[in-house]
Amino acid sequence: MNMLDYIDWRGDLTFDQSAFNEVDNLIFSTLVYLKMDGLVSEDDSQSLTLKALCERYVEAGYDQSFMSNDPFPLLKKAAASPRFRDVTVRWFVNKIDPDQQLQFAAATYVLPNDLVIVSFRGTDNTLVGWHEDCNFSFLTETPGQNEAVGYVNRVAAKTSGRLIVVGHSKGGNFAIYGAAFCDAAVSRDRIDRVYSNDGPGFNSAIAEAPEYLAVLDKTVKIIPDSSLVGILLDSKVQRRVIRSDAKGLLQHNPYTWCVLGAGFESADERAASSLVMDDALSEWIGSLSGEDKRILVNAIFEALEATGAKTLREISENKWDSYSAILKAVMQIDQNSKSDIREMLKKLLLSGKEAVKSETTRQAEAKKKAKSAT
Repeated sequence: MNMLDYIDWRGDLTFDQSAFNEVDNLIFSTLVYLKMDGLVSEDDSQSLTLKALCERYVEAGYDQSFMSNDPFPLLKKAAASPRFRDVTVRWFVNKIDPDQQLQFAAATYVLPNDLVIVSFRGTDNTLVGWHEDCNFSFLTETPGQNEAVGYVNRVAAKTSGRLIVVGHSKGGNFAIYGAAFCDAAVSRDRIDRVYSNDGPGFNSAIAEAPEYLAVLDKTVKIIPDSSLVGILLDSKVQRRVIRSDAKGLLQHNPYTWCVLGAGFESADERAASSLVMDDALSEWIGSLSGEDKRILVNAIFEALEATGAKTLREISENKWDSYSAILKAVMQIDQNSKSDIREMLKKLLLSGKEAVKSETTRQAEAKKKAKSAT
């Protein structure tokens, strides 16, 4: 059962009859991927119930079926259910600025019982969105994280109910950051819970900040058992590991998360591939200076941007021209930078080898222990 099945099963119960839960969190974290431009405004002039939003979305002819996590099937189910149809969508923001390396989108869902859900969108298909993700590793604050703080403060000023802050992928990072660094009174007194759904963590400077540490006790981080995104960087949040019916990176798609009743189906343990990747990346990232990370990230995205494409989809649809442009851009990187990048990649390879060795030893010891116990 996934979240679509959950609406079939539980959609007849209002939020007064059955309290907000972790599956509801994922639903609102996925609905924020909807194209709402022209339908829901950033100011107070345009707001819609989910039922009305579904009708307007169809009328506008929007099509997001190219997305693996296309939010429309979820909207269609939610709009027809007593649980979700009267939820009001307000204050939609969608900003993309290549110069600032900013990709930010958010919406607020006001439930009939006045519970307020602040939801941040994850990374979209744009190169600038992925560039900002990589900047998390060396910047103490990205433009998107700064937008998240301002957005939480604005929603808090416009509402009086309890706040729950959610997001999937990069949106999960924004959710935690916005909840931690918004006005202290809002963070302390208004925000009940924060959900990060397979969202990346933070660099060490943020992860040690007192504002960040103060929200950990109200933060829930959910990752699938083969997570490759939610394990990135530091989080200090206890991870709730769940089952997915997909493998590897495909588990990042929220439609693959296994629902059991009003929650997710817990996994016995994380997959070996996720543990190895976690150890390798943690070791590698920890070995690089902030300047090293900046050089590597900028080199990667300068090569990608040399294609003239704005999205990963455009690169995929024009493979040969794109690859030719990328190769030409790589050849033009100065020798000092090339040398630095080679050394960084050597460190990654070494970290990977050590992580595989460590995990192999762990598994062998676990088998030996299990055998001796029988």
